Amino acid sequence: MAIDYLLEKNSILTHRRFTAVVILFISVAALFHLLSTDLNAIRLKTIDQPRPAWQAIRLLWQSGQDPQIVESGQRTFSGGLLGGGAALGFHAVAGTVGSIILTIALIISLMILLFNVSPSRLFGHTADAIKTTGQKMDQAVRDRVTEMRTAQDTVDPKSFDLQLKTEPSDKESGHSEGSQASQDHPLNEHRPTLLESLKKLFQPNYVDELPTLSEAELSVPPFLDAGQEKNTAKHVEQTGEQAIRSLSQTSPFNVTVSSPRDGTDDHVVLPAGVHRVSAPADTVAKHEDPVSGSREHWTDRTEPISDTEHSAKRIPAAPGTQLSLDLPYQAPPLRLLRHEIPQSGPNRNSSVKALGLKLEQTLESFGIQAHVVHVTTGPTITRFELSPGPGVKVSRIVSLSDDIALSLAALGVRIEAPIPGKSAIGIEIPNKETQPVLLRSLLESPEFQSSTSPLAAALGRDIQGSPILCDIAKMPHLLIAGATGSGKSVCINAILMSILFRSSPDNVKMLMIDPKVVELSVYNGIPHLLAPVVTDPKKAANTLNWAVQEMVRRYGLFAEKSVRDFNSYRASSVASKSSRQPEEDENNQTDADVYEHLPLILLVIDELSDLMATSPTEVEDSIARLTAMARAAGIHLIIATQRPSVDVITGVIKANIPSRIAFAVASQVDSRTILDMGGAEKLLGKGDLLYYPQSATKPVRGQGAFVTDSEVEQVLNYIKNQHAADYDSTVSDAIMTAQSSQTGKTKEDIQDELVPQALEIVVQTGYASVSLLQRRLNVGYPRAARLIDALHDQGYIGPFEGSKPRKLLITQTQYESLKTGEKN
Repeated sequence: MAIDYLLEKNSILTHRRFTAVVILFISVAALFHLLSTDLNAIRLKTIDQPRPAWQAIRLLWQSGQDPQIVESGQRTFSGGLLGGGAALGFHAVAGTVGSIILTIALIISLMILLFNVSPSRLFGHTADAIKTTGQKMDQAVRDRVTEMRTAQDTVDPKSFDLQLKTEPSDKESGHSEGSQASQDHPLNEHRPTLLESLKKLFQPNYVDELPTLSEAELSVPPFLDAGQEKNTAKHVEQTGEQAIRSLSQTSPFNVTVSSPRDGTDDHVVLPAGVHRVSAPADTVAKHEDPVSGSREHWTDRTEPISDTEHSAKRIPAAPGTQLSLDLPYQAPPLRLLRHEIPQSGPNRNSSVKALGLKLEQTLESFGIQAHVVHVTTGPTITRFELSPGPGVKVSRIVSLSDDIALSLAALGVRIEAPIPGKSAIGIEIPNKETQPVLLRSLLESPEFQSSTSPLAAALGRDIQGSPILCDIAKMPHLLIAGATGSGKSVCINAILMSILFRSSPDNVKMLMIDPKVVELSVYNGIPHLLAPVVTDPKKAANTLNWAVQEMVRRYGLFAEKSVRDFNSYRASSVASKSSRQPEEDENNQTDADVYEHLPLILLVIDELSDLMATSPTEVEDSIARLTAMARAAGIHLIIATQRPSVDVITGVIKANIPSRIAFAVASQVDSRTILDMGGAEKLLGKGDLLYYPQSATKPVRGQGAFVTDSEVEQVLNYIKNQHAADYDSTVSDAIMTAQSSQTGKTKEDIQDELVPQALEIVVQTGYASVSLLQRRLNVGYPRAARLIDALHDQGYIGPFEGSKPRKLLITQTQYESLKTGEKN
């Protein structure tokens, strides 16, 4: 143990091994005791004596010195007190065979612990060794094959020329009758078998024995001699025919060609792979590149293609550039979204029936006779349709909403009295097990597939489970409001995803304003955006101003074409294109025949409260003009806010946005701000909504569509990979230019007439501070602070340094020269 401690230098490990050694010795002694001693004999010797336990311990102690005490006449290996005691304990627990198995297992585990042996590690090392050996063998075979190929490349190749024995030629034809291949040619030698080849393959320093060519065989043929260039063609033709006739006897093919020299029917048999070569000309013309020679005559012959939604657009190339092709928009596949799994069972139906019976009993306890005539189970809530008895007022049932919630142990009860179109009262109770409404099931629904509007969007499902769809083009604007975490951002993503799955960038363009920066920034890079997502609240007002200017410009185009709205303009444009002759020249068209392609514009504002806090007057005026007039121009707004207060959603905005979606809010006052009625304060959150379109008399309750962030990213990545971003530079420039011009105007307004006097004062005193200008110029703090800021912007004084006065950055001499220059 001392050596182990010195080697390991770990006292904890040494103590563990010491304990394992002691227990190992005791286990071995117990095993010998179990194998060689009859434990029943010890029991019989001590059971009749007083204090048998003490007598047994005494007997085991003595048996350690003299094993014959336990069993005389036999070869006994007693374990002594410790080993015998452990053996007796194992025997009492597991019997004879079980105690032996337990002792052996204990010994093996202690040996593993003592010698730090891991069976799993041992098997792992064995498997790694087998794998490494196999890889080394494969690598050795590859290296050997590579060496052999390298050695074969260094030697001279075999000569495959046929050694032909010529015979006397025929006097009549002037050609030899035939030739035979030499019998001693290498092709006719004995070829080695596969086994002999493998044996040679693995011999060390093996090089394939290849014959070398002699100098006579490497000599230049006579017909290639420089002195016989003129007779080259004739010699080649004669030599070729002689070779053909010499191989005709051994060729397995019977292909005949006519001789080109005369008009006779002399046929020559050609072997496989032999072709007649025509005689080269005496002079060869200089090779010229026909492609490069005529490249200057290339012209762009592209013709304009009709601008349709489903056809590719070819963009004419400028001189020296490559032609580009704008592929049509390919909508993302629905497989990028998760599939909805319906959940229903008999247990749910039985619980609904029990709730209906309990509801009737609760109303009966308050003296109201009513019966449940119909039950509708939705994804989130269950609506019980009650038919009140004769003489029962609806107001009595409405006033018992809290009592009903207490009796049914529900989170919240909403009563719709009466249900539109039915002579019944609806009591909506939340489900204990909710089911999410995924966007894919809504996009696959027949109602959405049959819709033709480019701005059709899926919102969710109502209580009956029917899809809730909205057409933003008919709304014509949408207001979404609700508390934090109620589902506004998910609703906006569902609307935008629905439009991206349906409409191409040629039909719908978008502008997004996201003061929170993180909600809509993922949409940057899609071809539907006119400009990158605006995250600066100060630039948001410029975006709205551009939308107002675009609306005015479109109304001017409508006036030129004598149309009233966006749909009439498109219809007139389609009619003009269909009546135009295909061969009509575009240069001969008048201004009345030219129609500018105008897509629908969807303006999305994620958080209106931040914009109203930054520049309330400009934002409210722009939104008021857009909501009042932009519908006919094809511009639509989606406005979302989480603080539905009166100063954010003003009366002007509410008057021009009749379609609204309310999520869960904190109080009934907020619900009235959004919907002009209560009800939103009783929503459950997590997508539970009230949809109040312009065409409905009452809000429709439903569960909003759920789409995860990962699904949104997958769809957007698919669109970005298929199509590049197509930002309109004029829109971006208008947003940035309006901001810079506004900033320049503000600087001019800040230029106070007291700035020269303030500069003279700070130059004379040697420092600048707000209190100094207040005392000397007799002005208030705001004006003095603006003067200090103006001097700092012009570079006359340093920055703010806490309680210290600002440093002067202009000297007296510089100030005098500046003053003199201004006078001149």
